[in-house]
Amino acid sequence: MIRSLLKPLILAASIAAFGATADAKTLRFAESQDIASMDPHAGRDDFALSLLCNVYEGLVRWNADLKLEPALAESWEIISDTEWKFNLRKNVKFHNGNTFNADDVIFSYHRAGDPGSPFAGLLEPIAEITKVDDYTVIFKVKRKYALLLNDFAGWYIMDKEFQESIGAGKPLDLSSNAGGAMQTQANGTGPFKLVERQPDVKTVLAVNPDWWDERKHNLDEIVYTPIANNATRVAALLSGEVDFIRNAPPQDLARIEGTSGMKVMRGPHLRTIFYGMNQQGDTLKGSGVEGNPLKKVEVRKAIAMSIDVEGIKRSIMRGNSNPVATQLAPQMPYYDAALDVRFPYDPDGAKALLTQAGYPDGFTLPITCPAGSFINDEQICQATAGMLAKIGIKAQLNMVTPVQYDTGLPAGEFDFYMLGWAGLPTIDPYNIFSATVHSPTEKLGAWNPKGYSNARVDELIIKIGEETDQAKRQEMISEVVKTQRDEVGKIMLHQQFLTWGMTDKVNAIVPGDEYTRFWYYTMN
Repeated sequence: MIRSLLKPLILAASIAAFGATADAKTLRFAESQDIASMDPHAGRDDFALSLLCNVYEGLVRWNADLKLEPALAESWEIISDTEWKFNLRKNVKFHNGNTFNADDVIFSYHRAGDPGSPFAGLLEPIAEITKVDDYTVIFKVKRKYALLLNDFAGWYIMDKEFQESIGAGKPLDLSSNAGGAMQTQANGTGPFKLVERQPDVKTVLAVNPDWWDERKHNLDEIVYTPIANNATRVAALLSGEVDFIRNAPPQDLARIEGTSGMKVMRGPHLRTIFYGMNQQGDTLKGSGVEGNPLKKVEVRKAIAMSIDVEGIKRSIMRGNSNPVATQLAPQMPYYDAALDVRFPYDPDGAKALLTQAGYPDGFTLPITCPAGSFINDEQICQATAGMLAKIGIKAQLNMVTPVQYDTGLPAGEFDFYMLGWAGLPTIDPYNIFSATVHSPTEKLGAWNPKGYSNARVDELIIKIGEETDQAKRQEMISEVVKTQRDEVGKIMLHQQFLTWGMTDKVNAIVPGDEYTRFWYYTMN
């Protein structure tokens, strides 16, 4: 069965429209990591952007049902195949009182498109932007492009005057934190504004009383506290120190649900987890063998066949995962179930493939994994190392922090690494392909360093971004999926499930993109 329409991924408690109330409502929220900065153009980390979407806004946004709707742009029209006109919303104020206008849009385009920004690839189709007047801009694209609105939902607008006044006209460099004003400062137009920021300690947001949109939430304050240790974070929830945690550890779900006044909200995530690898280098550093074994499809297939994903689902994820063969989760547009067929778990067959490839005694494989970016990522990497040992591959694990991971991976520092991708913020296969499948170029393939490369696939990816006909897009998308699956461009693992723990006084939504859109939350 082929599913070409996005299904809403919402599990929600009943949410009514609330106005401001006399009783102050503070939502205390904890997660395993802190955000790297308050700069929405500095990184593509989904968690950071899911928090910053409450402070900053784009021209359009995803709503509670993951459908696009107007935000800082009231309306738009396609003038031609290569020109889009956006009519900007009037009477919108930034949190410091500055007026939002076209100059801020133009500034934000150039800032996010800076070569040092990870958003350069997202904005790559744009050739130029022209100001018609203070509330009208025209975007000219390099080619016919079908996903401009999808992309704009993840590109946030900043205040030109404010950014220049604090010396932050370019995105913060997370590898060095040079020009670090954006670590602790923010000025957006969103429903909440930054009032306190202590990196690695807490971040406090307060309601924006001058927000342009109708207020559906009843929150006055959000206090975010990073708590790295899983057990400590769960204990904070159960003791009442915090009201809400995302991605509750699978091993603790029964305990949370069994505690009076607590609940777990579940939903499938658009993100799939996989291993990427160096398939371009002529040598593999530290492997102990000549050449680069990962360049051979037999070796990549052997690795895939050595990993017991059902065992990972059972023992590590406690049933809260869905093994997949492709990078498209079943809830993603254009998912093709006929292609979602994994290689069998077969260690003996994997050994035979290694011998066929010329590595009967195996080799040493350096594996880099993030500690805290994905659900149980560290445990999965440790389990993978044990499984590889059974076929003669000696894994050397290197666990790094999410910040090290987010800067080192696109820089090509890792030869075999865990990665998760959800097609965000575009929510379309093109985003997945252009970032993690396309051969690395100046603006495409940023998260595929030294990785999979196929000229036909590259050609199809560009066409997928241009094509508007759904049937034609489906045909090309399925070809890309099948080709990469058969050539084992990635070692696929599973689709994550969302398991959010909270007190029963919190009424939340759990969308498939995992964004915490607090303007839909209420508290009893």
